[in-house]
Amino acid sequence: MSKKVIDLMNYRIEKTLKESGFEVKKDDNKNIKILIKLNGNEQ
Repeated sequence: MSKKVIDLMNYRIEKTLKESGFEVKKDDNKNIKILIKLNGNEQ
Protein backbone atom coordinates (compact mmCIF):
# COMPACT_ATOMS: atom_id res chain seq x y z
CA MET A 1 0.00 0.00 0.00
CA SER A 2 1.51 3.34 -1.06
CA LYS A 3 1.34 6.44 1.13
CA LYS A 4 0.57 9.88 -0.23
CA VAL A 5 2.45 12.87 1.17
CA ILE A 6 0.42 16.08 1.43
CA ASP A 7 1.98 19.53 1.79
CA LEU A 8 -0.48 21.26 4.12
CA MET A 9 0.91 24.78 3.59
CA ASN A 10 0.57 24.40 -0.17
CA TYR A 11 -2.96 23.01 0.27
CA ARG A 12 -3.99 25.99 2.44
CA ILE A 13 -2.55 28.52 -0.01
CA GLU A 14 -4.33 26.87 -2.97
CA LYS A 15 -7.60 26.72 -1.01
CA THR A 16 -7.38 30.43 -0.15
CA LEU A 17 -6.62 31.33 -3.76
CA LYS A 18 -9.57 29.26 -5.02
CA GLU A 19 -11.87 31.07 -2.60
CA SER A 20 -10.54 34.40 -3.95
CA GLY A 21 -11.46 33.49 -7.54
CA PHE A 22 -8.19 31.97 -8.72
CA GLU A 23 -7.84 28.54 -10.30
CA VAL A 24 -4.73 26.41 -9.94
CA LYS A 25 -3.90 24.19 -12.91
CA LYS A 26 -1.23 21.49 -12.60
CA ASP A 27 0.83 20.06 -15.45
CA ASP A 28 2.10 16.67 -14.26
CA ASN A 29 4.41 16.19 -17.24
CA LYS A 30 6.45 19.33 -16.54
CA ASN A 31 5.76 19.35 -12.78
CA ILE A 32 4.55 22.96 -12.73
CA LYS A 33 1.46 24.77 -11.47
CA ILE A 34 -0.26 27.64 -13.24
CA LEU A 35 -2.28 30.27 -11.38
CA ILE A 36 -5.19 31.75 -13.35
CA LYS A 37 -7.56 34.55 -12.27
CA LEU A 38 -10.97 33.64 -13.69
CA ASN A 39 -12.91 36.78 -12.81
CA GLY A 40 -11.11 40.08 -13.39
CA ASN A 41 -13.89 42.26 -11.93
CA GLU A 42 -12.37 43.55 -8.69
CA GLN A 43 -14.27 46.14 -6.66
